[in-house]
Amino acid sequence: AATASGGGAAVAAMVAANNTGSFFLPAFVRKLADDDVQTVMIVGCGGGFDFVHGMLVYPELRRLGKTVVIASYSFGNPEHYHAPSKADKTAVEVVNAKPLAVKVTAAAGASQGYCPESRMCGYLDEHFPLADGAKHAIYAHYARDWCPLALSLFYTRLVEKHAVDALICIDGGTDSLMRGDEAGLGDPIEDAVSVVTCANLPCDRLKYRFLIAVGFGSDRFNDVSDFESLRAVAELTKAGAFEGCISCEPQSAGFVNYKACVEHIYAGQRFRSVLTSMIIAAGEGEYGSEYVPPTVAHRVRPGAAFIWPLMAMLWAFDVRAVARRSLLCAALRDVDSVPGCYMALQRVRETNDVAPVRNLPLHEEYSHCRRWATRGGGGGGGVSGGGSAAAAAAA
Repeated sequence: AATASGGGAAVAAMVAANNTGSFFLPAFVRKLADDDVQTVMIVGCGGGFDFVHGMLVYPELRRLGKTVVIASYSFGNPEHYHAPSKADKTAVEVVNAKPLAVKVTAAAGASQGYCPESRMCGYLDEHFPLADGAKHAIYAHYARDWCPLALSLFYTRLVEKHAVDALICIDGGTDSLMRGDEAGLGDPIEDAVSVVTCANLPCDRLKYRFLIAVGFGSDRFNDVSDFESLRAVAELTKAGAFEGCISCEPQSAGFVNYKACVEHIYAGQRFRSVLTSMIIAAGEGEYGSEYVPPTVAHRVRPGAAFIWPLMAMLWAFDVRAVARRSLLCAALRDVDSVPGCYMALQRVRETNDVAPVRNLPLHEEYSHCRRWATRGGGGGGGVSGGGSAAAAAAA
């Protein structure tokens, strides 16, 4: 009762102050709206198109007047970027020699059919021009080249160079939430390296550090159980680290921007992202396992993936708590080589009891329908009677 009373008083004070914005806003949105947050850095969590998912939050950040810095941590090899001419020294700029990281603009060419960073820059130049006429640039670096020590040094330099106040590590899927002792882990190394790095950056100026996951359920494709993903959400909530979630409505600025940016990227490269296509399909109301987005029909067969509304939601967490919960992040924290990262994963799997595959309960296991079926005689009368008995028992 005392707790309820205190809670009520706190809410009443918040209502009276009327300075927190809408109470329906998720915590991560309210925190990003903080006037003390002037610059936000978005980094991909686990390779692929993860950094592209940042386009879901980009319009809101710009609406709030934030400067946005983007680092890809993708699966593109930065060595494949080249300047169109020797005279253009801004198209591709080496910012880290080993592992290689380059700052690219829309003018950068690519020798292979995978160039999402430069294509995104072109999209941003067209639709979100910078006030000073400068060109958008993205830091491109290959996820599998980095260990926590090297990535920490690189990100610390970016935070200091751009005076970053808040960090968003964004993941497509939920394998970034895995502890390391689950039956299936998805692509664990790249995600865990990113999470432990972002959690432990020695940057006092960072006021907020978020992990945002989108595409919930897409990692079934990579053996991650929905049971384990939801268990992670529950445990992080209990730890006070859940920063809220929000649906990407099909008409929302974030979703429209995301889809348009993805289409712009696809217009200039051959690669198509399965996860991105599922997020867009879910946001547009597709459902079930038989629908396959046309963009990835050559990669995914009907029945191989299950699309549902949870894929088109942003789930936000304090990335430091995600790292504290993770056995793999604890093992990776001081690793100074890529081979060492794989050895750390092997140690975690060998020294912990790996859980069996755990599934969400079936509807029939908790439904009155099961009791109707066992109690019902024949026809509708039996079902009706069983339903009434079950309802009475439940009441």
